[in-house]
Amino acid sequence: MKVRFLHSGDTHLGCFPNRIETRFDDFFNVFKNMITYGINNKIELLLISGDLFHLKSINSRTLLNTIECLEMAKAAKMEVIVIEGNHDRAFLVDGDSWLHFLNEQGYIKLLGEPIVDGQLVLNPYEEKSGSVIENDKYRVIGVSYLGGMTEKYIKSLNKLIKKTDQFTILMLHAAIDRLQGQEMGDVKSEVILGLKDVVDYIALGHIHVKYEIEDLCYNPGSLENIRLRDGRRSEEKGFYDIIVNDDNTKEVNYIKSEPRKVHYQALDITEAIKPQDVKKMVQNLKLDMEPNEMMELTVFGKPNFNPYLIELNEIEVYLKEKYHLLYIEVKTAFSIFDQEDGENEVVDTQAIVRNLIEKKLEYNYPDTKDIKAVAKTMIRVSEMINDNLDEDTIIDTLYKPEVKL
Repeated sequence: MKVRFLHSGDTHLGCFPNRIETRFDDFFNVFKNMITYGINNKIELLLISGDLFHLKSINSRTLLNTIECLEMAKAAKMEVIVIEGNHDRAFLVDGDSWLHFLNEQGYIKLLGEPIVDGQLVLNPYEEKSGSVIENDKYRVIGVSYLGGMTEKYIKSLNKLIKKTDQFTILMLHAAIDRLQGQEMGDVKSEVILGLKDVVDYIALGHIHVKYEIEDLCYNPGSLENIRLRDGRRSEEKGFYDIIVNDDNTKEVNYIKSEPRKVHYQALDITEAIKPQDVKKMVQNLKLDMEPNEMMELTVFGKPNFNPYLIELNEIEVYLKEKYHLLYIEVKTAFSIFDQEDGENEVVDTQAIVRNLIEKKLEYNYPDTKDIKAVAKTMIRVSEMINDNLDEDTIIDTLYKPEVKL
């Protein structure tokens, strides 16, 4: 065996979803679990392909927790090699990122390329600076996030990288055929596959779900769910464990991380008569959830009342307390009522107006007892106002029991 290494990306340490303390810890827990896996399996290298941190400007707690995890790897002589992702790169006024600090302190080796006169330059990693680490067994080349210019510079790598007997790894924070037109580091597959004669493994980061391209490009996805919707593909959260044989063939195994569980439930409220019915429908749901898990509830349908009258906050509180959830979001997706026009030759405009008023009343005031009578009254009042009747006459007319509305 030449070398065995782990490949991760998008760890987003310091992420603090919804300001929940436990969620802050989740990202460090899965990161520490990965390092522990590496230690237990005597891994030589841990490659992190960008977005080690969630924010460019991190707080002291994030830095201290990160150092605690990296100390574990350092004590086990597991080398941690990192490239900058778009979340890591420093603000222009800051000059350099916190990854440079970790690199200077010896916790990581930060690979990055200088752009000289518009050209990508690959220099050996020396004196804690450079983009290429190599020995007799392997060569690791790091290209940090280059945004909309990524594809242009990748095209030049064919000339810069020469084929050798070393197992060659290219670390790249970019998306392959996934963000085209967004100027966010996308590369066409035909461009990246042009490197297959000079590179043995392309260690990708940037996209938060796992995908692979022709036994060359590997994107592990993030270790933890940054947003609730990320959990829909939680089986594609993890890292790679790669064994490189003496003949440069490789065995790639995907190791799933254990992100916090997210449940997804949809509730059709089309049959609800009034907003209060929705809460009853929620209470009738039979859900199989464990304490401290998370949930996304989508309330949808074509209700006969204004769906904004639904007390979503009460539903959130009810579900969170009943199932002891760590966090819950209630989302909505409603079809609003559309009035269908009749096809009769003679159009009864008063009937159309009355029907529209009735529908609006049903929609916004579903508890109204006699909607038809109220609609007729509203039309009659409008007619009396148009007839310039005085206020007392209008009130007197409305109070007469025999009045026909």
